[in-house]
Amino acid sequence: METYQPIDLRALAKKSVPKLAPFIPGFVYRKFEKLLHTAELNDCFEKHFNDSPADFLAGVQDYLQNPIEFAGPGEAVLKENAGKSIMFAGNHPYGGPEAMSLMNYLIHLYPHIKLVAQSYLSFIKPLQSCCVYNKSGVRTLMDHVESHESILIYPAGLCSRILSNKEVFDRTWHSSFVKIAKRNNMPVVIIYTDGQLSKRFFRLQRIQGKSSLASVLLPDEMFKMAGKTLRMVVSKPIDPSVFTDDVSNSEWALRLRQYCYNLRKDPFAEFDPTAVSSLPLK
Repeated sequence: METYQPIDLRALAKKSVPKLAPFIPGFVYRKFEKLLHTAELNDCFEKHFNDSPADFLAGVQDYLQNPIEFAGPGEAVLKENAGKSIMFAGNHPYGGPEAMSLMNYLIHLYPHIKLVAQSYLSFIKPLQSCCVYNKSGVRTLMDHVESHESILIYPAGLCSRILSNKEVFDRTWHSSFVKIAKRNNMPVVIIYTDGQLSKRFFRLQRIQGKSSLASVLLPDEMFKMAGKTLRMVVSKPIDPSVFTDDVSNSEWALRLRQYCYNLRKDPFAEFDPTAVSSLPLK
């Protein structure tokens, strides 16, 4: 049985920047250890290091306590289609907690579900068998999805941002999930998650521009959300035959993104394939 190797910022600095590491003051390490919650993460990961994906997700839920409150067709849709091959796609307001909570729920109804995740999460051993990482993994899904597999994807690839209209939305949705759904005849279920990150995160995001510095705050944002109920709106399944070839996959992705945010106002809204997107792209 493997043993967990804890997150150690000092060791990471010595490996990544060996010449600079000796000159980094202790208080800098302590500040980042607090910001990244390394003690809490190490505690959780060590306890659940050899868990199955389902047990690990349950352990994370016990740790963070982010239950889901479903709206719209909601749980009825998810239970009626249990075990089928479904493409679940949604907005990404928090950059992590919504995915963990939703996967914790879905994995019991769709035991072979795959989560499309960022490659830096591949160190989480219990999730490796139920995650697909980055472009190479997504390309594999385009070629073939098993008849019993479902997919959960956040097509923006990043957590929601303040866009040019000064409101918080996902940036443009990448079209890979539409291609996969069409090629594998998978119904699409859109899941809108209510909420947004803190003003502190968005201030840093505006300052840092295109770099990923604001992402350093995500662990702290996640732990500050502990105990918060997540409101999610689940759409009815959209038949893949709707996504006709006279409209590009990129345009279909934009229309589905628009529909996702329409669910915020009307949880029972139907998808109108002729309705073009009015949301800014960035």
